[in-house]
Amino acid sequence: MKINKNLHSMALASSALVLLLILVSSTVSAATEQTASLKINKTQITTSGSAAFPSIYGDRIVWEDWRNGNRDDGPFNIYMYNISTHKETQITTSESAVSPVIYGNRIVWLDGRNGNIQNDTEGGHDVYMYDLSTHKETRITSSTIPADGFGYDLGIAISGNRILWGGTYHYCIYDISTQKETQVDDVPIINPAFFGNIIVGVSDIDGRPSNLTMYDLSTHKETQITNSGSAFSPDIDNNIIVWADERREDEVYHSEIYMYDLSTKKETQITNSRSIFYYSPAISKDRIVWEDYNNGNIYMYNLSTQEETHTNNTSVRGGFDFYGDKIVWTDWGNENEKPNVYMGTLTSSNLPTAAFSASPTSGKAPMKVQFIDKSTGTPKKWKWSFGDGTTSTKQNPTHKYSKAGVYTVKLTVTNAAGSNTVTKTNYITVAAKPAAAFSASPTSGKTPLTVKFTDTSAGTPIKWKWDFGDGTTSTKQNPTHKYSKAGKYTVTLTVTNAAGSNTVTKSNYITVTAKPVAAFSASPTSGKAPLDVKFTDKSTGSTTKWKWDFGDGTISTKQNPTHKYSKAGKYTVALTVTNSAGINTVTKSNYITVTRTSQAPVADFWGWPLSGKAPLKVTFTETSKGSPTSWKWDFGDGKSSIEKSPVHTYSAAGTYTVKLTATNAAGSSTKTKWNYIKVAK
Repeated sequence: MKINKNLHSMALASSALVLLLILVSSTVSAATEQTASLKINKTQITTSGSAAFPSIYGDRIVWEDWRNGNRDDGPFNIYMYNISTHKETQITTSESAVSPVIYGNRIVWLDGRNGNIQNDTEGGHDVYMYDLSTHKETRITSSTIPADGFGYDLGIAISGNRILWGGTYHYCIYDISTQKETQVDDVPIINPAFFGNIIVGVSDIDGRPSNLTMYDLSTHKETQITNSGSAFSPDIDNNIIVWADERREDEVYHSEIYMYDLSTKKETQITNSRSIFYYSPAISKDRIVWEDYNNGNIYMYNLSTQEETHTNNTSVRGGFDFYGDKIVWTDWGNENEKPNVYMGTLTSSNLPTAAFSASPTSGKAPMKVQFIDKSTGTPKKWKWSFGDGTTSTKQNPTHKYSKAGVYTVKLTVTNAAGSNTVTKTNYITVAAKPAAAFSASPTSGKTPLTVKFTDTSAGTPIKWKWDFGDGTTSTKQNPTHKYSKAGKYTVTLTVTNAAGSNTVTKSNYITVTAKPVAAFSASPTSGKAPLDVKFTDKSTGSTTKWKWDFGDGTISTKQNPTHKYSKAGKYTVALTVTNSAGINTVTKSNYITVTRTSQAPVADFWGWPLSGKAPLKVTFTETSKGSPTSWKWDFGDGKSSIEKSPVHTYSAAGTYTVKLTATNAAGSSTKTKWNYIKVAK
């Protein structure tokens, strides 16, 4: 996977090396182009006119989009399209997210939401990740990367559990599983590709064609892959590195595509045109795809069949990303004004095209289904996956579905040129006893609360019975119900079809609140200063916020605070409680009585040792009476302490008078011991 450096400030101007893929297509369905021996099915993914820099993994495409803004100032957010479900999802709302990359269930991108002038990060970025399996967004970088934080430019990539970002000989690796960030400095790599433990890129500091250098994260070892001095635009997948290599023959510049196998340490030249400028090779599984700058062609090389195919006069502008047999790119439209993301499926014309039908496609369990192969291209092998864990290699199998469910069926057909797969999502429906499920909105609020209930049951129920928990029921599929009294309500739904019935119960699902009633107690309510008082909230009505006023100028928002009264007096305490329905306050006048301490303390102390050579460490022990609360020591050598029983070191010879002042709420007293400590040289 190549590192993504499509920051909007630079990438929109980077269309010098462009490649056009002229294809006739519609927004909804794919159009087919066949030229030379490569067939491309092109589908328009976006219609916003503001989508660019796509990345693809599996059946998901992500891109950067500045809809409702402009390509210079944004706002910029990340969007995703699921090829299987045909659903578009907005991933970010920060309005400063750029350069997305997807790997598995994880999307990573650069985000400028935290940059500011105060910490010299204005225009800087952080690395963020979104996990599609948990729907959780995570900030990866602990501090914002300044705009000039990586000399050449800042890029980002992800492979497995690792995220890579950086540039100009300085990179950071973040391990998602251990949450550990590792710096990789002084590695002579620019514009790298990243897979597993391997980072590979050109070694020229300005990113010009040079030699390829590989860095192994597991061994921390650098290895020079090429020695031509003219390699550029590398990519890597599993053990295979591919790149373009510049040549000049008879005053004609051209470039060829090369491959290096890490397992065999063998370099292989893929092309030998001697006249065409090839560039931007990408590899996914057993296929290598690259671009032809001279004629605007896309080439594909199949490592398994060693077959090279290409299209003629195509128009993919602004680079591409590649996974499996799918390529995604930005079509900038007329004069780069309204870009959209497109996807093409690359298929050699010699490959078979998988297709099938089935009958019946729905019914009760157990259900026997006849599958009919309708593939073209003379396939020789068939592999069916019926979606219930079973498979078949027959051309036209019959399969029995024993359990209720919705099944996705997949057929892979193969001939001498390769394989092709077709997947029909949720193709077979086997009915059984329904499974009750529902949602509601809102699920909480103040009286009276009107709630809309929505049936989400599976299994095609034909009857519904709702119990709202307040003594009322309904037989509608999606009823609306009004709760008139405060309380927590348990809701039950029973659904029925010809196969049976099923019930789901959600305990305490609906919370209806009324205005709270404030109440509290305290212990103790009287005593001598300083007095610690524990306050206990006894309010009713599902309180969510508390505000205490202790009458001495201090407040608290805890539910059950403890407060110290330091001065004598009578204190009025007020508690204000809040929930979604409103606010209520209770005040208890002169509730806390604090009396003064009866007498001032009598200061006293002793120290040990009282004499010795310098430096002399003396431990002083306070023995005052009358419960002092603070102490001040004068050691006679210009030093002092406020500890209760300090340890002091006398550094110079001399005779020292020691003084202790002890204080409580009633007053203070001082004890002086003249010529108490004697320190000899």
